[in-house]
Amino acid sequence: MKTYLSCLMVFLLWACNKKNTEPLSDLELNKIKWEALAIDSYTYTFQITCFCLIEATLPKSVEVSNGKIITVNKVAYDSEAHWGVMTIPQLFDRIEQAEENNSFVTEVSYHPEKGYPTSLYIDEEEMMADEEMGYMISDLSY
Repeated sequence: MKTYLSCLMVFLLWACNKKNTEPLSDLELNKIKWEALAIDSYTYTFQITCFCLIEATLPKSVEVSNGKIITVNKVAYDSEAHWGVMTIPQLFDRIEQAEENNSFVTEVSYHPEKGYPTSLYIDEEEMMADEEMGYMISDLSY
């Protein structure tokens, strides 16, 4: 915890001393919180909400080791069989991509202390039906 707080304080002091004093976005602040924890092996429950086959929307138990998905529901990870499953850094990348693409709707909730996204909803196009995607992350442990 001391390391986390120290890293956060150093970054905030550095950010305050920058010539561009634009405040950090929620994405940036929470990504800093997550990265300061230096966690690369963890488990969590991952769930997608979309207009997809029901199998794709069922909650999945995910194990990440050294930054890579190892198992989903205790079965070796296969990117095709486990379509849409992401690591925490990949979720941050997905949020950044949605913001850069000016998605019609991007709604994110973050864990207050650890900074990882707990829920994410993206609607890329206002006039396109059924392309919305939601992601829920729970039960994170490391």
